[in-house]
Amino acid sequence: MASNKNAKAVCDMCGFVYPHRVMKLNSYGLLVCPTDFDGAYDLKNHPQNKVPDVRDDTNIRNPRPPSNSDRNLEWQNANTKWEDTDKFWNLI
Repeated sequence: MASNKNAKAVCDMCGFVYPHRVMKLNSYGLLVCPTDFDGAYDLKNHPQNKVPDVRDDTNIRNPRPPSNSDRNLEWQNANTKWEDTDKFWNLI
């Protein structure tokens, strides 16, 4: 920091001139004004830089969906004749 109380500094983010005593170094090493200072959101504390909690939830026993064998129809077993299907053609 500057020892003179009248020392001025230019903010590396916005370019405005401020007293040197109010300037701060951000996480990237830039000298920034209080308006541009990111505070808790720096390289160490940013939420995207934290390790996610990936522990298994003990309340979920089998996360796979049930078998769809009773709902799915095999292609060979389909007996719909599209030529005879005119149920929805009158809505067009």
